Amino acid sequence: MINIPALATGTRTTLGGVPNGAEALALARLAESGGDVLFVAPDDRVLAQTAAALAFFAPNLACLQFPAWDCLPYDRVSPNSGIVGRRLECLGRLAGDAGKGGRIILATVSGVLQRVPAPTVLAATTVELKAGARIDPGEMIRALDHAGYRRAETVMEPGEFAMRGGIVDVFPPATEAPLRLDFFGDELETMRPFDPASQRSLADAVPPKALLLGPVSEVLLDADAISRFRSGYRAMFGASGADDPLYEAVSAGERMIGMEHWLPLYHADLVTLFDYLPEAMVVLDQDVAGALEARLELIVEYFQARLEVAGKTSDDATVYRPVPPATLFLDEAEWEAALGKRAVAALTPFSAPSDGSASVDLGGTRGR
Repeated sequence: MINIPALATGTRTTLGGVPNGAEALALARLAESGGDVLFVAPDDRVLAQTAAALAFFAPNLACLQFPAWDCLPYDRVSPNSGIVGRRLECLGRLAGDAGKGGRIILATVSGVLQRVPAPTVLAATTVELKAGARIDPGEMIRALDHAGYRRAETVMEPGEFAMRGGIVDVFPPATEAPLRLDFFGDELETMRPFDPASQRSLADAVPPKALLLGPVSEVLLDADAISRFRSGYRAMFGASGADDPLYEAVSAGERMIGMEHWLPLYHADLVTLFDYLPEAMVVLDQDVAGALEARLELIVEYFQARLEVAGKTSDDATVYRPVPPATLFLDEAEWEAALGKRAVAALTPFSAPSDGSASVDLGGTRGR
């Protein structure tokens, strides 16, 4: 593949000769400039394939993944805790390393379209732990409470923590196994992965030397968030919202399945993934246009479906009052406006067009 010239901000360049499977090579070449590169995939399958290819072709490049929620818009179920953990870990790293550059961030159309908590929220609820560093265990427990972790007698599930003397067990949603933090006074000596079933250390697991401990959910039920939700819910849906099981649960500080779909009501402001990457180049997979159109249509379709049944039931247990799409998702105009401020590269497996538009042919061809 040939060298790619610098792409100007505010322009869209077609990168031709990038067949399926070669996206990682193009991304690695673009990241050589030292700036961040945001790759937008049409779906999770392409994202996973690109991540695997990058690990092979460019193992030394920092690569972060930002998956989308694994549920439909305006669903009654919550997103998977592991996926939420990976999303928040990505946002936490971007917020903590602002301006670092030289990273490849992999996301899907659905993930980029959805609004997210502001960087200040992640910064206030993320704690960096390092073996050998000093940290007050009591201060860390307060940080875990603030980040939404649940106190338990024995840690079994993601989002739980327990404290026994100088030992703190915690299960971050982004890790495969819980960790046992061994303190000597205020010094964190070790962080050992353990089996939640047997509560024994995993002999074959490599203890991490550092860990970014972020929030367990994009919804934090502290006093300010509950107050914002209550006032915002009443303003948006009227006084009748007080009879809603969701409203009652949040008012009591209790989590409820599916509560994440009212994300705008818990936060003073929501931003987008673009705001975490103000200088990043954006690379669009060849199938992004179709995926974007389908996702925007799906959001509107499910919102309208919820509106149609919202006033037709008197059963408080089934009432569902959806927030307007503009409060939770980008629309097409906002998407285009965000791209218009950046250097954008659109991948295609075909030869670069020769119609005078900005284009570069990387020379890749499809295999048999």
